[in-house]
Amino acid sequence: MTMEKTQSGQTNPKTIIGIDYSLNSPAICIAGDNFDFNKCSFHFLTSKKKHIGQFGKNIFGYEHKEYNTPIERFTNISSWALDIIHKHKEDTAKAFIEGYSFGSKGQAIFQIAENCGILKYRLQMSPTILYDTVVPSVVKKYASGKGNADKQLMYDSFKEHTKQDLLKMFDMGKLNNPVTDIIDSYYIAKVGYENSKSEK
Repeated sequence: MTMEKTQSGQTNPKTIIGIDYSLNSPAICIAGDNFDFNKCSFHFLTSKKKHIGQFGKNIFGYEHKEYNTPIERFTNISSWALDIIHKHKEDTAKAFIEGYSFGSKGQAIFQIAENCGILKYRLQMSPTILYDTVVPSVVKKYASGKGNADKQLMYDSFKEHTKQDLLKMFDMGKLNNPVTDIIDSYYIAKVGYENSKSEK
């Protein structure tokens, strides 16, 4: 399994975290020692009022804070992520962040990089959280068997593996965020969980 090692020195983390990080709809999956959908908690940011609140037993939507500058926006998102992690982790934790997609183009790629860079810096400064990055194709292949899986295939795999129909839960007619982000965070966490088990 190809992973980019960014920190070392911590063994047997009590909490595994999968982060699908973005500007518009970041999502976080928090899992314990025994990985299971029903034992995970999911958290995402949204600008859509209808997606703020609790969905099912373990999925929670939060509203984006207002901002005046790009840096304030990036800081708000990273503060939300760190707050969620610290509230829900047990003792030590290891976070797995999906790496950059090479499909990103134009000016957006700079904001994506700056946004994620702030989160990585703040995770680096946390004494109880380590992080690694996971290549997107690795996550897709783990989930579906195909490294180039599209969102529909990822959804179908998730539904088969977890028996959860998130489109129905969110009353959505077609795939979009936050459903796709929740699914990505789930598989990022699961890849991280399996990787951590193999290191023990």
